[in-house]
Amino acid sequence: MFIEASPNERYMRTLSLGSFPQNVLDFQESPDFFQQIAFVDYQLQLLIQHDLGDAIASSNKNTEAARSATEKLAELKNYITSVNANYSKRSQSYSESLYYTVVLADLHYLSFEYENMSATLSSFSLSGSPHSESEAQTDFIEYLTARFYALFGSGKREGAYKHWLEYLAKLTNYGTKSQIAANRWQDTILLRVVGLLSSNGARPLRFKDIISQSFSENACSVIAISSFCLRPENEKYVIKEFKNDFNVFLTELINTKVKQKKDFPDASVENCEEETFINSLYESINDISSQRPLVAQVLKPKLSKKFLVNMTEKTYQSFAILSNLIRTLLDLEEYDEAIAALKTYIDYVEKDQEQNHGRVNNILDVIDVYTVCLQHFNPKHSFIPVAREGDITKKFKYNDLYTVVEQLKVFTEKLLHYLSELAKVADLHYDEEAGLQSNRLSFLYHRYNTNLVMSDQSKFVKTVAKAWFVIGDFYSYLTSHQSPTPEIMKKNVDLVLKYWKNSLIVNSTGNSTLLFRYALELSYNGFVEPAIKLCKFILKKYPEQFQVWNLLVLLLSADETKASSVDDRSNEANNAAVLDDLKKSRSEPLTSSESESFVEDALNIAGLYMQKCQQKGTSISFQKKYSILQLKMTQLAMWEAKHGIEYILESIAEVFVLYRELFESGDSKPEPPQKSLQPPRLSVVNSRAESKWSHRPSVVDPSVPELKVDKSSSREHRAAKDKIKRLSRVGIESNSAGKTSSKAHQEALSSSKPARRVLQEIWLWAASIYLRLGSMEEAEECIVEAETVSPPNVKTHTYLGLLTSKYRKFLSLQEFERSLEEFHHPEEKFNKKAYGVTLLGMCKLFLKDDDPSNSLFISNKDVDAGLIRIKNYLEEYTHCWPYGYNCPEVWYYLSAIYEKFDDKLLLNEALWKCVELENQRPVRAYSVCEDWV
Repeated sequence: MFIEASPNERYMRTLSLGSFPQNVLDFQESPDFFQQIAFVDYQLQLLIQHDLGDAIASSNKNTEAARSATEKLAELKNYITSVNANYSKRSQSYSESLYYTVVLADLHYLSFEYENMSATLSSFSLSGSPHSESEAQTDFIEYLTARFYALFGSGKREGAYKHWLEYLAKLTNYGTKSQIAANRWQDTILLRVVGLLSSNGARPLRFKDIISQSFSENACSVIAISSFCLRPENEKYVIKEFKNDFNVFLTELINTKVKQKKDFPDASVENCEEETFINSLYESINDISSQRPLVAQVLKPKLSKKFLVNMTEKTYQSFAILSNLIRTLLDLEEYDEAIAALKTYIDYVEKDQEQNHGRVNNILDVIDVYTVCLQHFNPKHSFIPVAREGDITKKFKYNDLYTVVEQLKVFTEKLLHYLSELAKVADLHYDEEAGLQSNRLSFLYHRYNTNLVMSDQSKFVKTVAKAWFVIGDFYSYLTSHQSPTPEIMKKNVDLVLKYWKNSLIVNSTGNSTLLFRYALELSYNGFVEPAIKLCKFILKKYPEQFQVWNLLVLLLSADETKASSVDDRSNEANNAAVLDDLKKSRSEPLTSSESESFVEDALNIAGLYMQKCQQKGTSISFQKKYSILQLKMTQLAMWEAKHGIEYILESIAEVFVLYRELFESGDSKPEPPQKSLQPPRLSVVNSRAESKWSHRPSVVDPSVPELKVDKSSSREHRAAKDKIKRLSRVGIESNSAGKTSSKAHQEALSSSKPARRVLQEIWLWAASIYLRLGSMEEAEECIVEAETVSPPNVKTHTYLGLLTSKYRKFLSLQEFERSLEEFHHPEEKFNKKAYGVTLLGMCKLFLKDDDPSNSLFISNKDVDAGLIRIKNYLEEYTHCWPYGYNCPEVWYYLSAIYEKFDDKLLLNEALWKCVELENQRPVRAYSVCEDWV
């Protein structure tokens, strides 16, 4: 049956995407029959969304809500019936008549008028093979057909379900990305069939139950329904062996396809059969989970690559084959091949666009291909090593960083173009149209796209939101690593905020990661109040997001700093006098600030969460463990800011205990205090006498005078330090030959490499506390422990430089230079946070600790050269967002250098920037809330 073109094709494309035209409310006054039906359908979808829930997909309809909406449903039925009466059947096209039929049937279904629904559907004669020259109309009819069968099988008459089986027997195309509306109704049919066959999960299905059905000859339907059963939310419908049996079926099917002989077609031959099969196969499997490793369990990437490469030899310029080949190459981490395939794919799309007068076919799939490539090719993921991985894997072998970044800039512009085209098709609006650019949280208060009647978990919403997010994430990389001037950096920062906000305009509540990253970026930009509001909003919906808890506490501390009119440092002189009283009254209730209350609440929730996971036997993700640990460290920072640094000494051990509970499964309990547990190797007296305590020969130089240590509080500090060692149980015993035999050491070595790096970070954090306190011996021993649990790196070199900065400055300079040298290595090249600590250490060495009577420099020219060198480092680092630009110490040291060079203009700018940052400084840097990398 041939179907003529329709003047409403642009609206059909919008409806097929699951959206409605932005001016759909104006359709009520339209003389056009199609537009009148669209208006009724929009009112129906609003009614379902707000009053009825998803009445088709849910087997448990809210009957009370349905009855309360009966009056509205009756009005809509009367309205659509009167509209139909005003237009003769002859004047209605096939698509218009079908649209009217399914909308009226849907109204009957929601009114529990099942006989009327069946009569309405039976009165319409579906075409067996409708054909239209318009892709928009073809997609729209496929959507209406799926909706037709979903409703027809939902009737109460006997055997109604056979309509679902009939649909599955004829199904040839499943899951096409731009057919969002069709996908929704196809999934409804699959859910109904699976529920029916399994007695709603009471009798879980075997794979043979699927292939014994009447549609078993249709591979597309078998793959679609089997993949649907493997989605996490549908696990109850199948037995555990289902996945393996389906995997065997899939492997045999693909190998059969590979062995089939077929000549390479010429350009005039369409790839219709192969294209639809491959598209349905991969869309079905990819919908199993957003986690690619789970998808790979069903279809092995190597087999997938073999199949797709074989199919390229049997088809001509197939979009489905090439797009899925790109995804498969990314799964195999063959990034050079993937980027080459993407360039070919771009050529295909652009040539097809020219032939279609600028229209982009399957635009959502095009956007998704660009998105997944931009996400994987982003240097954050393709060049920067991941700390959770044991070894550094270079994913690009033949393309260097500069080449990749330049290509990504081009890909980003193309993706922005397609998002703009999609906005026209789906009638999406963002800040520019709404005029709400200045309101950072407008997506929480303003409904930008009322025509988008779908959940935050729909494929359309997730695809578009992810596209905006990965664009922003790429610019986030540029802000930190490739912004050569302040102007470029500022422009990139603004783009990050813009694109991430666009992502949240589309998906305001469905993704906690999007919300958190945007809140963190607001924090970096100094938008403290909006960031606080957003964090509280996130925690209402996702109360176990401990990164958000940590960020909220830090934001509140920054807000308290900003609001404070009295400099807390004026009380430092009294700290020592009241310290004993504070310790004695520690158990007594103290007046807590809002930030302190929140951090206590967060840690209580974390404790309950850990207990719940332990009881259920579920594992806690590495990132969540790290976030809980950082939250505890933030609590100590709060106490330090309020009571002074000595107040937290006894609490340092609590962090080590928490580490053991999180990362070592709590198998070992804290041992009772025993002096004999103090490892001989860590005895400062012995170590200084023998100088054998470190495997780093540069740490102790016998020719250098002993460190000057303030011994007034040495006993107290040592007691706190010994408690840390006992409770952390990572002390290392060594015999005279220097061999380790401690059980705790073996435990440390047996733990995972990322966990040991976290432990190293904690030891360095403890060292920083002792350094600020002036307890050099304790700080030194913490650094030794840090180098013991994980190999020395730029962080340990830097802390050794800080330790020796005042009394062994040549050794200190050596350690800083070693760190700077290692920042050129691939594993540390992008570590901007650690790089900043090293720079500040060098600044301290050059500007504060250098004694003119025994200077590091041999002449005034040498001094100037050293200052110019460090000035260049610092100025370049201020172009690194947010680690350099938002660091008050960087601007302070720059001002000191400008003062030495008598540059009053730059001195003034640097000082004001330092004051601005200091006035709203949190107790810890916001960067501690970032993911562990």
